[in-house]
Amino acid sequence: MLLFSNGPGAAAKLRRLSPRLLFVPAALVFFSIVLLGRNTSFSSRRSFFSFFGGACPPTPDSQPPSPNAIPNQVHFVHIFNNGVTDFDFQFKHFLSIYATHHYWRPDAIYLHTNADEAAIERAQTEGTGKGGKTNKWNKLIFNSVPNLRVNRVEVPKTAGNGMAINVIEHKSDFVRTEVVRKMGGVYLDFDAHALRDVSPLRECGFAAIFGRQLHGQINNGVFFSRKYSLLLNRWWEEMNKVYNGGWTTHGNGVLTWLGPRLAGMAGGEVLILEQDALNPGSWEVEDNIKLFGLHNETASNLPATFKDGDPLPTYLDTNEERWTLVRDKKKHPAWERDYSSTWVLHAFDPVRNRDPVPGFKHITPRYVFERKSNFARAVYPVAKAMYDAGLVKADDLYKGED
Repeated sequence: MLLFSNGPGAAAKLRRLSPRLLFVPAALVFFSIVLLGRNTSFSSRRSFFSFFGGACPPTPDSQPPSPNAIPNQVHFVHIFNNGVTDFDFQFKHFLSIYATHHYWRPDAIYLHTNADEAAIERAQTEGTGKGGKTNKWNKLIFNSVPNLRVNRVEVPKTAGNGMAINVIEHKSDFVRTEVVRKMGGVYLDFDAHALRDVSPLRECGFAAIFGRQLHGQINNGVFFSRKYSLLLNRWWEEMNKVYNGGWTTHGNGVLTWLGPRLAGMAGGEVLILEQDALNPGSWEVEDNIKLFGLHNETASNLPATFKDGDPLPTYLDTNEERWTLVRDKKKHPAWERDYSSTWVLHAFDPVRNRDPVPGFKHITPRYVFERKSNFARAVYPVAKAMYDAGLVKADDLYKGED
């Protein structure tokens, strides 16, 4: 948010102002800062600078969340097509869902699925998944993610206009919109990874929060909303009217048209964040390479031999380090991207666009722990927390994923 405008002649006008006139606002700002510092205890996650320059002022720790806050609950959708109902979660899915627990401590994490009860029970009790195989990540997701709640949903076959919905991703679009509209909270695709606490966003008074993606469209892979917010209600109505089988017509297309029209309404209906906030990269090959590409010239974070119980390094980057123009090249090589302004990293999967990144196949524990890519460095704190909790073992570092 811009606080001042340095337009033509601004300096000259300022010089012509009386010193007495300049003293009054300066004094008011000074005494406001003093009073705030004496009477208010702010959370460590909220900075002095965000109070003056951010979209949302912080709230004192001693006060409960505003009743207008977006609920602290998370929604994931995992639905099946063509009669397949056995889960086949991978490490990357566990990494995404566990990150919300690690940073957000939500009241509930919902997994919305159309899997039958037998498949859910197999995954919960034995970790059994696709083809009857025991799947460690199935078992961990269903048993080691605090406050996980499985919600069985009916997947729509047609939109409100009678058009058949055949694409599984489109069915997910309809499910996610409906469940968040009715329940409120934060929706995440499984390729989206929390990087920090989002309570300042949830509690800043907006009824819905979305972010832009490459080329300016509003993305629906990560979004926040209160129950029955105006934007979610209107989105639900419009997507059922306009659905035509187009890839983004009913989702990003409707949001990009509707969001800005509601953003200017009184009462804080919609906050639209810049691209870096939620979708800093894209699905395009160049961005895939920048995010997932391996930098083998960088030393591995793992020692030559590694066994359970061996400590993993901790990296606590401070704001002061990030603000220093001359960086420590060992800690922050030239290729490393700074995600200081990113709340959620929507990491568009390069495998899906059939343009694999050279040297990269899967998001595995070893890939993350070695910290040789931007993605690995961004999500490393969560992976380390899982290792420290005994959820990821040293043996997992040497297993591939087909």
